[in-house]
Amino acid sequence: MPVAIPRSDTGLQPVVADVRVGDLSLLEIRPATIRDVHGMSALINQYAASNVMLARGPQYLYQHIQDYMVATAPSADNGEDVVVACGAVHVLWEDLAEIRSLAVHASCQRQGFGKRLVAALVERCRKLGLPRVFVFTLVASFFAKCGFTEFNRESMPPIVWVECSKCPKFYCCDEISMMLFLRDVPAAAGK
Repeated sequence: MPVAIPRSDTGLQPVVADVRVGDLSLLEIRPATIRDVHGMSALINQYAASNVMLARGPQYLYQHIQDYMVATAPSADNGEDVVVACGAVHVLWEDLAEIRSLAVHASCQRQGFGKRLVAALVERCRKLGLPRVFVFTLVASFFAKCGFTEFNRESMPPIVWVECSKCPKFYCCDEISMMLFLRDVPAAAGK
């Protein structure tokens, strides 16, 4: 079984492949920082290795760090905070954002981390004034519980397809398109 690679000597979050979380009441959801990049990359790339999401290396994560939020909790082994979940809001246009790279460590699933993280990402969209947020997912039932509904992906503007064209499954995509309309956010000017 994979183990955590301590990185506390560098000031970075530990790279966690196997998480043993301590006190879950200390779970914190917050904007990602540079310290979180290695833990985020390890978590995301575990899923990417199974062809469930796109891989994200450190360079990409450093360049897009402001898009990301993380859920951290103290390790049961040493008490240091470890990344147990992450996700990003990527703004595509004045009225549209995408939730990307949502990942919850397998040992921490079904404990509400993902739902709380999605709520925080949606709140970020709301604060930015974005009336629509979408996701491409293999887990439609999870996002339905978060208020998202299925929609026709062909109705999306071309800007959406820039990232999709990099995906190895682009021509045989099995992901479900889901949208959340933030009713309390007015449409952008000129709409």
